Amino acid sequence: MAIALTRPARPKTDAPPITVGMPQLALHGLSESWLLKECGHRHWLMLAELFGQSLPDFRDSEGTTLYATFTGLSLSGARLDHVAEHDRLDIAGRIGRISRTQYLSVQTIHANGTPVATVTLQSIFLKRTVAGDNHSVLRALPHPAPRFVPVPAEESPFASLCQRFRRENWEEHRGFRRDRRNPDSQVVVDPCPATDFNGAGFLYFASFPALMDRADWALERSAGTGWHTADREIFYYGNINPGDRLIVRRCGAGTGTGADRRTRWFDILRESDGKRIADGFWTKVRSTGGC
Repeated sequence: MAIALTRPARPKTDAPPITVGMPQLALHGLSESWLLKECGHRHWLMLAELFGQSLPDFRDSEGTTLYATFTGLSLSGARLDHVAEHDRLDIAGRIGRISRTQYLSVQTIHANGTPVATVTLQSIFLKRTVAGDNHSVLRALPHPAPRFVPVPAEESPFASLCQRFRRENWEEHRGFRRDRRNPDSQVVVDPCPATDFNGAGFLYFASFPALMDRADWALERSAGTGWHTADREIFYYGNINPGDRLIVRRCGAGTGTGADRRTRWFDILRESDGKRIADGFWTKVRSTGGC
């Protein structure tokens, strides 16, 4: 039974603004990789506040360390190419417990007062049953748990979408159909333990989109470099150990996309056992901003 905490059930983060510099920038505007890492960090801090903790330290009723793990990522309405050096970046977010085991945050990003992206993240808690083995994780419940608070109606569809993907009962998304998963190309990648894994020993959630983008670059290099992500969703199903290799497959290319717009569907499989550990969808547009 969930135990209500005295802290706010839906904490918010309104951290001081960030002055954009090289760490926050990529070739064409705001770095998507940096943004996802920053929003992921803020998600953890909001989780800690939700649990009444000054710093994130999640454990089950037996004192076993738990790891907050993302099951879904959405980047929407992104105009990353409108962000330039010295711009003022403001990120405001809120988080809620949306089910017995799931938590969802929504963070809005403004540059000089203009909205440039929204990042939605959904997470659960996991624990390893075998020390050091990321194939052995199980869903777990932190103790004590904060009070359940439903998310607003406009936020809940993403949680439902994540559930459909995890259960493989989705039918169509972004014009792609589940029953027409027909990979036409693939790239084998070898994630680097020094750069692609986080401090908890897991392949970092922000590495997944980067791996898909590297595969896209290898497969469609002729498209050129002048692109930024307008929208992206990733649905996470598993993880790997350092040293595991991955197969990144292009499962679909959007039909009817023009010269200035590309939509793709990729999935990621563990090479060792063929298990699918993620599906990812994105739309990229040609950059037109000031960077």
